[in-house]
Amino acid sequence: MKRRKTGFESFAQVFLIVTIVVFVFGIIMVKSVESSYNRTIQKLQNEIDTLESDIDSLQMQKQELVSFNRVAEVATSKGYTYQNDATASTTGAQQ
Repeated sequence: MKRRKTGFESFAQVFLIVTIVVFVFGIIMVKSVESSYNRTIQKLQNEIDTLESDIDSLQMQKQELVSFNRVAEVATSKGYTYQNDATASTTGAQQ
């Protein structure tokens, strides 16, 4: 003999199916958003790496430009001269 489902059993079965479908779509949506964020993070990390490389390159250029030889070369081209006979001297106290 076949037993007839009650209204609660039918509702519970439909509710379970709807809940499972919503859960599956929710998981898919969360994974999609996570993947999108990971791509964005990867792009930003690549930009950070590029900028750090540029900063290192600029620091090396700065060190080259402020080297004594470079400064002396620019000074000479502008007509300045460098004299390396800078010695400290003191004058004796006069009595």
